[in-house]
Amino acid sequence: MVTTRSTSVAASVAVALLAPPAAWLVWVSWSDGKASDAMHVAWFVTVALGCVLAGVLAPRGARLLWPALAAIGSTIVTLFVWWSGEDESGLFLVGIIIATPVVVAASLPLLLLGQALASPWRRHDGSRS
Repeated sequence: MVTTRSTSVAASVAVALLAPPAAWLVWVSWSDGKASDAMHVAWFVTVALGCVLAGVLAPRGARLLWPALAAIGSTIVTLFVWWSGEDESGLFLVGIIIATPVVVAASLPLLLLGQALASPWRRHDGSRS
């Protein structure tokens, strides 16, 4: 399969954008009440795996700024929509303030991990075999 560099970057950004809402659909949307702690953990782990997958899809040597920004923005927006629907008091904003630095700090290392995991299967010209 031949992919261009811009197609791979676009796929990486798409995965980074879609992982948080998709994880919400899988783990949280079907629960009637508040999500349990286990669902929160499963959601964060699934979002982290989506970030790793976005790194796998990004071409070697590509700037990871756009996938990282997509992952950060999508995660924070998903958390805001999710938690604001469960808490009318506004205390969910404290959770978002606590989660934001962790999301920002983790996004780039997870993308780099994905690139590192994909590197043995890439040809020297940057395409996957």
